[in-house]
Amino acid sequence: MPKRHGMDKSRIVRLRAALATPRSRNTARDAVPDDAEFERRAANDPDNPPLTADQPASRHLLRDAPPKVLLSLRVDAHVLAASRRNGKGWQTRMNDVLAAAVTTSEPSVSTIVDDIEASARRTLALAQQMRQRGVDT
Repeated sequence: MPKRHGMDKSRIVRLRAALATPRSRNTARDAVPDDAEFERRAANDPDNPPLTADQPASRHLLRDAPPKVLLSLRVDAHVLAASRRNGKGWQTRMNDVLAAAVTTSEPSVSTIVDDIEASARRTLALAQQMRQRGVDT
């Protein structure tokens, strides 16, 4: 059998044999720690510090938050650049701005669009009336 990637047939056979032989178990290593030992290890873990008293209460906020919706949106380049200039979290800040705009007492975008459409219909109707009367527009 030709060598492939530095391994010949005898090396493969030895590896298979080594993997097939059972290892002796170290019972001290495999022992399950008791609750006190588990708590001690958790308290000393720098990557996962224990929760403070106020953290469990704030965790439900994420669970109760309305789901986010994936959206493709076109915005002006300068708006996007200004949002990104503020650094990480720009999408969340844009969402906060939009959420604030929805809850303010100012007219919504749909109301403004409706007003523009109504104004355009009135303008077209007036232009048609003027044409019927023979007035140049």
